[in-house]
Amino acid sequence: MNRKKVIAIENSKSHLPFLLQRVMRMVPDKDKDDENLKRLLAFRLEIDGEAATTEYLMSKIREIIQCRYTGSLYDYLKDDRYATDCMQEDPPPEPPDIA
Repeated sequence: MNRKKVIAIENSKSHLPFLLQRVMRMVPDKDKDDENLKRLLAFRLEIDGEAATTEYLMSKIREIIQCRYTGSLYDYLKDDRYATDCMQEDPPPEPPDIA
């Protein structure tokens, strides 16, 4: 079985550190120094690319704001339970009936 090595952001000679730096601008200040979050986002960048990672992160940050989640961004991203619990508590409004 061929396994990839852990992505070492600081030792990368690719464009990854630059892309990660751009994506990290969207991260709330309280989470900017979270190394686990950086690794998770670097992994997503490597696999999905910058556009998809940015879109994913923006949607998750919107969810966090709507749910009034106060924990770490990393915990929210790695555990779907938080988003699921939030959506069950506050279901989206029903669309209006069309006459």
